[in-house]
Amino acid sequence: MPDSLKPLADAMFGSAASVLGALAGRTVTAGKSSRTEHDGSIRIDPEAVATVTRIPSADLAFVCRYPKRDLAHVVELMLGSPGDGGELDAMQLSIVHETVAQISSAMGEQLAGATRHSAQGIDSIVATEASAFPAPPFVTFSAALDLGDGFKTTLTLDFDVLAQHRLAPEAAKSAQPPPVFAAAKQPARGRVEEGQPVAFTPMAPTPVRTAAPGQANLDLVHDVPLEISAVLGQTELSLREVVSMQTGSVFELDKLSTEPIDLYVNKILIARGEVVVVDDKFAVKISELNPVVDRI
Repeated sequence: MPDSLKPLADAMFGSAASVLGALAGRTVTAGKSSRTEHDGSIRIDPEAVATVTRIPSADLAFVCRYPKRDLAHVVELMLGSPGDGGELDAMQLSIVHETVAQISSAMGEQLAGATRHSAQGIDSIVATEASAFPAPPFVTFSAALDLGDGFKTTLTLDFDVLAQHRLAPEAAKSAQPPPVFAAAKQPARGRVEEGQPVAFTPMAPTPVRTAAPGQANLDLVHDVPLEISAVLGQTELSLREVVSMQTGSVFELDKLSTEPIDLYVNKILIARGEVVVVDDKFAVKISELNPVVDRI
């Protein structure tokens, strides 16, 4: 069964290389995949970013894992500026999450198309808890993506048992040779048909648009919707205290009234600011970008 999935995995890695190349502004090639099997669960790895992609039309999901160190270099290529090789800051991490979600969704669309399923509703999320992953056992495919200049990264695909059983029949169908049709009617023996020259419409290569420095291919993710949350403060209450709340109840937060509030983008802290009022509506005036996280 896993062998029949290999062509699908190779095609998905090819799709990942195409999207990654567009984001990084260079040609990316995918190597042939290798396969392993394991019975253990997938765990949250601080050195990797993992996505879970769901294809509703096929009722299946797969996991894709990306090395975080390599993603940092990809962000540098996208921003058009070299980094310091250190940890990703909050804004860079937000770009990484949107980038891997876009790549994984493209891989899901490739898989759906190859297995004759609709791509509608395909969704990829970055897993932050092990409970987001499917249950073991898994069949795993890995492939190297070559970005040139000696830079390679390895992507890993994990299919659980349900995905394997749903994909294997479709993979077998796609691997079947095309049907044999009846031969075209041949001209009468001894008769020579005169051929006509083929005329092709002249075409020119499509020019490649070079991104401006510092804006390398970020246009591909500029229109991705982001959820922004302004958090005034947090606290912990017991269940007894919560159910006993009523109109007029007051509970204390963990911040002083003079402290700035936290701004989160897709649950990632990216800035702090102060609350102001604009046209009778609350607003936030940013006072600090990429703040040092000093609290949980």
